[in-house]
Amino acid sequence: MRRRHDKRGATLSLVVVTTLVIMVAGMAIFFLSKLLGGARELQNATDSGNLNVAKQSLRYPPLKLFSNGGPYDMSGPRLALVQQNFGQLRDPATGELDLLTYNRAVGQAMLVAMNASSDTNSLGVADAKTLIDLLANPNDGLGRALANKLAGDQQMDVSFTNLAQLASIRMLNKAGTSAGNVSTVKDIAYMAPNTATNLQLNPATIPPSFLANNTNFIANNIVSQAGSTYLKGYSFIDIPTVTDNSGFPLMGVPLRPMTNPHLVSDFDFNRLKQTPLGGATSTVASRIPPNAFKSGGFGRESHQGGQVNAQSCAIAGTVAVQGQYTASIPCGFIAVMNGPGMTPLSGTGAVNTQPPAAGLTADGYGGGGRDIFADVLMYNTVYVTGNGAMSQNPQKIVDIQNWMKAQQQAGNPTNPVPANLADGLDGPSPKQSYADGINPNETPSACTNTNSSAGEPGANPNCVNNLSSMASVYGTNLPSAGGAGQLNGLMALEREKAGVINPRPGGGPAVINDLPASANGGVCTGLKAFPTSIGPNDPIQFGQVGTIGSLLAGFSSYPQTAAAESQILSIMTLKLKQIKPTASASEIQTVMNTPLPMGAQRFIWLDDNGTFKVTDQGNLPSWINQTSILADGSTINATTGDLPVVPAFVNIPGEQGFPNPWDCNGSASYRNNLNWTNSSGFNCLQGILRFSNCATDAGQPWHCPC
Repeated sequence: MRRRHDKRGATLSLVVVTTLVIMVAGMAIFFLSKLLGGARELQNATDSGNLNVAKQSLRYPPLKLFSNGGPYDMSGPRLALVQQNFGQLRDPATGELDLLTYNRAVGQAMLVAMNASSDTNSLGVADAKTLIDLLANPNDGLGRALANKLAGDQQMDVSFTNLAQLASIRMLNKAGTSAGNVSTVKDIAYMAPNTATNLQLNPATIPPSFLANNTNFIANNIVSQAGSTYLKGYSFIDIPTVTDNSGFPLMGVPLRPMTNPHLVSDFDFNRLKQTPLGGATSTVASRIPPNAFKSGGFGRESHQGGQVNAQSCAIAGTVAVQGQYTASIPCGFIAVMNGPGMTPLSGTGAVNTQPPAAGLTADGYGGGGRDIFADVLMYNTVYVTGNGAMSQNPQKIVDIQNWMKAQQQAGNPTNPVPANLADGLDGPSPKQSYADGINPNETPSACTNTNSSAGEPGANPNCVNNLSSMASVYGTNLPSAGGAGQLNGLMALEREKAGVINPRPGGGPAVINDLPASANGGVCTGLKAFPTSIGPNDPIQFGQVGTIGSLLAGFSSYPQTAAAESQILSIMTLKLKQIKPTASASEIQTVMNTPLPMGAQRFIWLDDNGTFKVTDQGNLPSWINQTSILADGSTINATTGDLPVVPAFVNIPGEQGFPNPWDCNGSASYRNNLNWTNSSGFNCLQGILRFSNCATDAGQPWHCPC
């Protein structure tokens, strides 16, 4: 019996020990499971928080550059340059420049650099480098500033916590305390090099000469993503004469269009922590923003009181269509000036028009149609005696004088002239009275349209004094030198026409002294639309208010300017496309259809709704200051050269009813000028278009006849 009890005791002990072992093992497994589960909860919370960091990094934190009041993330003159050049690139959600819109600044700088490289003007190249330096300067560039913010700004903690705290880690502690952020393990990386940014490139925005000289540019810098093509990120963009890989590097950030942010391995993250554009003088020695982020989360294990840590790595992505852009210069503007004025080329100044750009003045034409100078005196000579008797046949006067001499010899000096001789005079009436008053010994004045006007050199006083009598005798009009009101806003060529025709009814001569010669072709005004010649019935003001397009197209009518007109039109179309890459042909035509009166100052720009505006200097957006403009490109100066005014516009046969207003022309010419001053897009100026019409008259008299 004793042995059986001993066996029972041993069995019971074994059961107890086994039970205890199982209980301890179960508890160990239970706590291990909780720890592992809690670690998974913590990892999930950390992943959620870090994915939110990657997602929110596109917009938060932004650089503070444009909002009212500081402190700003840049200062001094360079801040002003950023505000003027990149102000229209602001993210609507933040009102600032952020990672989502950073590539837009890269795209704008790239187009400016292309323009400068194509133009080859040293000032434009320097300006393009200045714009790139705003992005990549190692001390205060926007890339450096944004990289530092994305690496350590408090907003990164907020982005992490906002999502990580929503996850419970109850398996770590009963209270389910949310995951915390471990700032010491926050890190950044530069992943997916040579893949797509969120910036597309429209070939219509690239200067053709740039593509001609850099045939591999698109192949070297464009990559396909989600069915579209984009600029490569973390890859140097080479613009000859402008960029280099150290002093003035240009590089975008890969943001993987139409792709959500996602987790990446710690190995891949660490492999790409080295910035592709180093040298910055800051904690983060990068001159370009990162696109991948590491965050650390921790939780308190309630049983042992220890801390459990987790880390997560994620890369950003721009899944929204609204986050895809096309390289452009949205602040760009073109100045259009109709008339002479200032165009600053070597220093900052005003662009404008100056008098007499809006036009000149002259009297309107006040004469009638054919008068005595265009009729009797044009084709015949009228012989006039001292007492005013006249005849186109001098023999009629000689016959009277011979009869009078015979009467004197016969002692009958007072006998009246026979009626048949008196009637041989043309006039005036009564002919008998005038015939009796003729001096038998005088030589009648031979009056023509060269000596019957007081203004003519060598005018005959007897002819001048009897001019009205001649008009009455021969049934024609007296000349009228009076005007018919004042003509305002005359183009220089129209002023020449007025100066030549207005004196014609008075017999002339016409002498124009207020259109002296100059290097520009005389006195210059704005330009109107007009054909290459007009007819005798067209008015003095034959020109019409043109549009930008019609004034430009007018130069295609002259062989000497047709090629330049085509070139300038192509450049303007390119510049408008750079301002708005999606601009349609009808949108561009609407711009070209804008009226441009003489003296007008107009500016073409894009409003916040993406609509082209053409406004005067009083209705400009904040980034356009017409008193502080500098064109940094080359110029295209197209001129018709000095063209004769006769007979295309002046002294036209049949004009105002005269068979030929003047037989002897003065010395005059006109020219039309078309000037395009190119600019890179730095400080938003894309170019200056200027029109002018010039005329010169040497002051030599216009006579009839010569």
